[in-house]
Amino acid sequence: MSIRPGSFPGFLYAASLLLFISPRVASHSQFSTAIGQCPPSIPAALRFQQLGCPRPVDGSNAHQPIDWSPWTHPPECLLAERLPTTKYCVFTNSRHGNGGVSMITTPETAANSVEILNDSGYTHIKSFVNNSIGPAYEVIDIPGKGKGVVATRRIKRAEPIMADWAALVVDLNFPTSVKRAQGYRLLHVAVDQLSDPDRVLLLARNNVFSADIVEDVLRTNAFSFTLAGETHMALYPKVARVNHACRPNAFIRFTPSSLAVSIVALKDIEPGEEITITYVPMGKTREERQAGLLKWGFNCTCSLCTASKAERAASDYRREKIKQLRQEVMRAVEAWDGTKAVRLTHEVLELMQAEELAPLYASQYEIMARLYWKARDKKTGTKYAQMSIDTLVDLGYLEDSPEALPALLKTFDD
Repeated sequence: MSIRPGSFPGFLYAASLLLFISPRVASHSQFSTAIGQCPPSIPAALRFQQLGCPRPVDGSNAHQPIDWSPWTHPPECLLAERLPTTKYCVFTNSRHGNGGVSMITTPETAANSVEILNDSGYTHIKSFVNNSIGPAYEVIDIPGKGKGVVATRRIKRAEPIMADWAALVVDLNFPTSVKRAQGYRLLHVAVDQLSDPDRVLLLARNNVFSADIVEDVLRTNAFSFTLAGETHMALYPKVARVNHACRPNAFIRFTPSSLAVSIVALKDIEPGEEITITYVPMGKTREERQAGLLKWGFNCTCSLCTASKAERAASDYRREKIKQLRQEVMRAVEAWDGTKAVRLTHEVLELMQAEELAPLYASQYEIMARLYWKARDKKTGTKYAQMSIDTLVDLGYLEDSPEALPALLKTFDD
């Protein structure tokens, strides 16, 4: 199979680079936020995001409640030290979600993302509405781990386990842009303005470099979150109780237009089994995973990390092989050798399946779909596009919709 020169755009580079998803932000000076599992790269045509553009509000132009609506408190602001034209303000809505949300961001970002408050989180909470069964989990003390979440009944694969809303959302540049003492004060204001500050203050804290309780909570528990195109840290108090495993049995489902998230079962979970997510990008070797977990001060003792030497070596070999093959796929694409690119992509998928990297399958199917489509084999391309969508639906990332396939195929000709 050959690909016509000039017909294969750069999307494959982006798509394949997302096969090993790094869903939380890396170390950033004072703050080193947690790392967890994110959804795979879902094409923009299958996603929905609302952004509004109301007037930016800060402490200088907010004099009465109507000025700072929909926020429930007047914004309190600081000037950035290095960029004195930049302000960071606390924007709080103490009624949003489950206990309110406080954002520390620029007035412009707050204005451009205010529509996010209109989202009820229904995508994440609908499974729990009128649920007479009760929660499928409980938070308990787990030896050597502190608090953890365990199943109280059998949970089926793709079943939502819990829903949560962000309590704190903090611009990633904020900690290094203001004086430390002033930054801590603004963090305290953000927490105090929530309807239940203890949802934040009682979370785990285990970062030895922190000099403040809220900083420590964020260092230990925050996820990466994009707000109006800017990277932020987002803290989800209930999700923060879920511990790490390198081969987890659950994942976090995000939607770009919402401050809500949900934990969804990646496989069947039995009663009494601990519910886990991953704090590091999927697909890493044991050495890479352990290095990534050092910032939280623990060595992973999950079943994958404590397997026999031979089993660990075999796993690491497969994961390294996946990286090598992905690079070869890129070279094959650059050489317009579609047949080789498809063959190698099939090998990558087989290795991913051996490593149980289920959240990454969909991206791999989409790559194969695009390869066949650009080679004018639209029948096979459509088959793999549908497989990508079916995988996303099966894992709970997408709703089953007849519009999904046409929407995805439309992007193939862009």
